[in-house]
Amino acid sequence: MKKPFTLICTCAAIALALPGFSQAPAMLQPVPMPTASPDTSPGAILKKSNGVIKKKLPDDLPQEKLLFVKYQPLTLPPEGPKGWGIQRRNYFLKKKHNDVFPEANKQLQEAAKLYPYAHRITTLDSVAYYQEHGYKYMLMQSSFNSVADGTFQGTTGNTIGTGSPGGSTRVMTTTSVDLYVQELNSGDKYVFDDFSETFIYYYKGQVGMLLKKVDKQFNAKKKS
Repeated sequence: MKKPFTLICTCAAIALALPGFSQAPAMLQPVPMPTASPDTSPGAILKKSNGVIKKKLPDDLPQEKLLFVKYQPLTLPPEGPKGWGIQRRNYFLKKKHNDVFPEANKQLQEAAKLYPYAHRITTLDSVAYYQEHGYKYMLMQSSFNSVADGTFQGTTGNTIGTGSPGGSTRVMTTTSVDLYVQELNSGDKYVFDDFSETFIYYYKGQVGMLLKKVDKQFNAKKKS
């Protein structure tokens, strides 16, 4: 800060002007600026990415602890917006989320029991805490927050007409979602599979994909 620095310099100048004061003035050391704490908010954890490794799991996964992240309810206003715009669509997507996430979490609870290594089920806002207590990885998919942040696309259909009778074609488009194990410290993502965004709440299938990859890569399978 400028004020304390000026005061110290003034005092030093007065001392140097006194008779018999012959000691060389000491160099003032710069005060180190405080380092910013890393952003460990849920949104930052999902966006953190250092590198992407395809078609494999981390080599040390059997020796490390893994987090499974369950869904939480989303806050909704008492009434939805009027009209048929994007805000109303997002409102009903969030409302649907609140209807289905308990079943998704129940699926996760059951499916995670078959994971053969050390693990814990937690919420996204608790990941940073467990990271500090020895958890190195988490299972995640790239559309986990898509309903909350309004980016969910799912499967959409468009009719393409040719101008002739019976010449229209219905084209269905689905958004692909990456399924990966993320290293919490570096942000590295080990993308080992993908699925349609329509199935983001189908935890039984997602964990099943992980178990299949674990069995293939490490020849490990937990007895049910």
